[in-house]
Amino acid sequence: MESKKTKGKQKIEMKKIDKEVWTGINKKASELVTLCGAEVGVVVFSPVGKSFSFGHPSVESVANTS
Repeated sequence: MESKKTKGKQKIEMKKIDKEVWTGINKKASELVTLCGAEVGVVVFSPVGKSFSFGHPSVESVANTS
């Protein structure tokens, strides 16, 4: 029997992210756009209600894609 090559579906713990993590998410989304030509939209809300977003070509155009 052949062994598994991946870890499969795993549960991801939900936890508070800091500014450093948001910078990493933003960078990875930007790399995905550059490498694959994908349309990407990411929106994150802080506990105080402030929003941070990244979108290519824009968050609005990605959200309105059908």
